[in-house]
Amino acid sequence: MSVNLNQYNYGDQESTAGQLTPVVVAGTRKKPKWTVSIPQSAGFPLRPSQYAEICAQSESIIQQLDPPAVHNHLHMSPSQSRRTAAGFIDVQEAHDQGLLPTAAVRSNSENGDTRQNQVVEENQDGRKSRQNDAICEKSLIFTMESADAGMGKTLLGLWMAYGLAREEGRAFFIDDSNWAYGKYDTFFRPPPLPSCRLPPATQRLPCPHRTRHLVVSTSTYQWVFGDLIGIRSHEHHSHKELTRKRHAFSLARAGHDALFHLSDADADYLSTRLEELDSVHSKGGLTISLHVRRGDRHPWEAQYLDSYIPPSIYSNTAQSILLDHFNPSNTTVLPQEVSSQLSASKILIASDDPEIYSTPEFTCMNTERAQSHILLASKANLDAALPDSVNPLSSHDPREPAFTKFVEPNVGWEGGFFASIFWGLGNAAEGRAAARGLREERPETKPSEETLKLREYVGRAYLLDLKVLGAAKGGVICGVSSFGCRVLGVVRGWKDVNGDGSGEAGWRNVDRGWDGWVGFVDGE
Repeated sequence: MSVNLNQYNYGDQESTAGQLTPVVVAGTRKKPKWTVSIPQSAGFPLRPSQYAEICAQSESIIQQLDPPAVHNHLHMSPSQSRRTAAGFIDVQEAHDQGLLPTAAVRSNSENGDTRQNQVVEENQDGRKSRQNDAICEKSLIFTMESADAGMGKTLLGLWMAYGLAREEGRAFFIDDSNWAYGKYDTFFRPPPLPSCRLPPATQRLPCPHRTRHLVVSTSTYQWVFGDLIGIRSHEHHSHKELTRKRHAFSLARAGHDALFHLSDADADYLSTRLEELDSVHSKGGLTISLHVRRGDRHPWEAQYLDSYIPPSIYSNTAQSILLDHFNPSNTTVLPQEVSSQLSASKILIASDDPEIYSTPEFTCMNTERAQSHILLASKANLDAALPDSVNPLSSHDPREPAFTKFVEPNVGWEGGFFASIFWGLGNAAEGRAAARGLREERPETKPSEETLKLREYVGRAYLLDLKVLGAAKGGVICGVSSFGCRVLGVVRGWKDVNGDGSGEAGWRNVDRGWDGWVGFVDGE
């Protein structure tokens, strides 16, 4: 794509401070230099679409200054990407060379900006970031805000961003100020906190990758992760693709190990639930997990593109695992011991569609919900629920199911998770706007306390499902088109995902539209 560098060229330094854009400035040795100008008034974080626009413009500048460097920009590794940012200089260096006005790099305290407080600033040991800490030499700030209603894409990107920060020696921070689900520590234990503090917001850039203080948003994954993104047209078993997959997985696994620790609100229930599953194993049985995604996420397999993978494929796969485990010799008449082991085994199911649990393919097996702490209710559940004035979670026994009425009367989650239903929780008008594709990226009106509480229940239920499913000794069965399935692959570990696990471990993808595990795929 040919671009005119003049549109990014600002000779008047004072005019630069008011622009939210890459800017080309006169660098040393008469070679073009460029940086990114973010005005103080823009605040932090920017909208996801603004971050994406900055990256697209930055890529245009790089292409004009050094065309070969971006010939396959989206398929480069992060380390390769850093080397392609021809002519780029960071905001602080641009100021030091007199290429940006002083106002563009003032500290937050000098500007009276308190937005840094929106970054998660307390770690697991209670240590808080202090103003007298030195500014980090390099950092990565992950913004939780996303146009996606689901949590899976954000969660997987968060983990990969953490792994990338560790790989590149960057201090890692999380910003949850505009996250649709609320506050990070509602769901997770606070992350490890660096011993340094963030730079002014004007120095936190989404692109290019080589910037000292990198902001990662769900809208910038394609620029941040480069060749770690899977390509639909490529052979999935080629050496290049396997190397890509292994690198992406290792980054995500690093984030999983450091960050996937539930908050105290659900950790106690999880511990009790896992103990219950251990009792199945002590009786000689096996636990197998099924993750069944429906709603607005369809399989990649051609014959199911407009529908869903049939329940029978999940149940038959689970049955095969049980028989292979307990009856490897494939004897026609099962010994009593094997029959007892099969009877003691359990199939754990989690789905965004409440009606899945009552399908004949599952009711004929020894199945149960992965967790019953927080459940998404169907219309039948809602019709029999308590009156609206009663809070269903205020005094319930945590061991008993708590059906929560999330949406308007007589509307349940039949069919699964749809973005319009999520955005409509406690705000029917926003849900209708989302259904028509008219929802604002960041509505001026903040979500109400009721809306945030309802979204919190959805998120907590999802995370508990993932935790329990991932712990099944017999492995996980799911469709990789779902982000939940990919997250479960990370939870299980590389040996399970790569197919060279042994014994009771495993992760099985039943969506034949993609062979094996993948982190992110081009175009999604």
